[in-house]
Amino acid sequence: MSVIPKHNGNRVYENYSQDISSEAWDVIVIGSGMGGMSAAAALSKLGRKVLVLEQHYIPGGFTHMFARKGYKWDVGVHVMGEMREGEVPAKMMKWLTNGKAEMVTLGDPYDGFYFPDDYDFQMAEGNQKFLAHLKSKFPGEEKILDKYWKTVKKVEMAAKAFFLFQTLPRWLEWPLSKIWYGLIFRNWWKVSTEDAINEFGMSEKLKRTLTSHWGYYGSVPKESSFGIHCLTHTHFWNGAFYPKGGAKKFAEYMLANVVDKGGKVAVRASVDEVLVKDGKAYGVRMEDGKEFKAPIIISAAGAKTTVNKLVPDNFKHSEWGNSLRSIGDSPSYLCLNIAFKGDIASKGAGSSNMWLYTIDNNDQQLWDITNLDEAPHLLYVSFPSMKDPEHERGQKETGECVTFVDWDAFIKWDESTFGNREAAYEELKASIEKRLLDALQKRIPDIMEQVDFCELSTPLTAKHYCRASKGAIYGLNASTERFSNPHLRTRTPIKNFYLSGVDVATVGVVSGMVSGILTAATIDKRAYLKLL
Repeated sequence: MSVIPKHNGNRVYENYSQDISSEAWDVIVIGSGMGGMSAAAALSKLGRKVLVLEQHYIPGGFTHMFARKGYKWDVGVHVMGEMREGEVPAKMMKWLTNGKAEMVTLGDPYDGFYFPDDYDFQMAEGNQKFLAHLKSKFPGEEKILDKYWKTVKKVEMAAKAFFLFQTLPRWLEWPLSKIWYGLIFRNWWKVSTEDAINEFGMSEKLKRTLTSHWGYYGSVPKESSFGIHCLTHTHFWNGAFYPKGGAKKFAEYMLANVVDKGGKVAVRASVDEVLVKDGKAYGVRMEDGKEFKAPIIISAAGAKTTVNKLVPDNFKHSEWGNSLRSIGDSPSYLCLNIAFKGDIASKGAGSSNMWLYTIDNNDQQLWDITNLDEAPHLLYVSFPSMKDPEHERGQKETGECVTFVDWDAFIKWDESTFGNREAAYEELKASIEKRLLDALQKRIPDIMEQVDFCELSTPLTAKHYCRASKGAIYGLNASTERFSNPHLRTRTPIKNFYLSGVDVATVGVVSGMVSGILTAATIDKRAYLKLL
């Protein structure tokens, strides 16, 4: 299986060149992560001719795939929720991919959480089944769990308007949100997960259990918004899924819409600046000086990258720019990509994800790699090849191990370039790789017997390939400040210039897809129908 997304036997993209037409486009999209692909696909299906400009050598952002020695990995697609028939995101996926993307279930359970005090629990498929499982583990707290479950459902119901509000002009959104969150629902986006959880009077162990999935949005309970915490619960209430054929299928099927409508996807295409005149965007200038013109420009490059790198100086330092810049980043991350030779299923590997904790709380966000005596506090282990039914079992299997680290440990190499970093960086990578392998050997020794080789990606890798601010795993921090920021929306103060991507929605691959349709709906009201 190739990792190259294709359409009608040809690559769905081409290398950037000066020969690409400068003025043939209705829309220009900067970045081809899930938010960019979704917006481009939606607007293409609605009749627009779209030019997608991607600085990487392959489209997809955190959904692209790569290969080494015959092994294949997904970069960021580990699990997706709300993909069961009839769920709104599933209907969006069906529309954007013309019904071609096939989502397969990870099974039951789909997640396992393992703590050092011999406590573990499994995420059961189906919210009532999971609730029953929790009640069996916490006798005496059944009423607390029922109250908590009802609250989570209320937060989910209120969140439907949150996404709509992200697309509205500020003058209209402001009074509507005041009514929605003032008279109808409590605004849980402004309440931390820790503060909200404390209101229920539950035991410390139950608190730990209910917040153990914080790694899916990257912010620990004392920092994260209770809104994103609850949506992560409900996102997986009907199970967890993975794309058959791997994550490249998203680019393959979504970007086919762009090509079929006369558009183009160009890679190795680095945008230097959005062109603005009299407060209106009218095109982009590439790093080589070439300009492309279009009446609509969308940045799916991330809110901070957009503000810091792409817009003119007067907007960088405007109230809007300063406000977006003030939001913290989600954590930087390490990912150890592991190649396994032979059968790992018989050793305990499967489609279910493993969360391996070395601490008995959810208070620590980052692993201090400068402390050589400190083991990783959390290891998220996923086996992409075990999730894909098209993969040939028992031959070349793949795994990924993710944990969060401090950007400051890598900042000294921020100005260095990929492939030309000094020896000290390579030595640090080798040290981290060994420590991760040692930690995995202790927790899953049978599986680790099958290791063929591995390759470590660092925050600098994410910054290089995806232009992620500080190598952040999820864009902006999932904090109360982020979800309360009035400037973080699909619209910008620059007319005809819009944002897409997870920063204007919530967190994760499905959120990126939703954000693309939110942006498309802001531009073409017909796309609102796909949000229902």
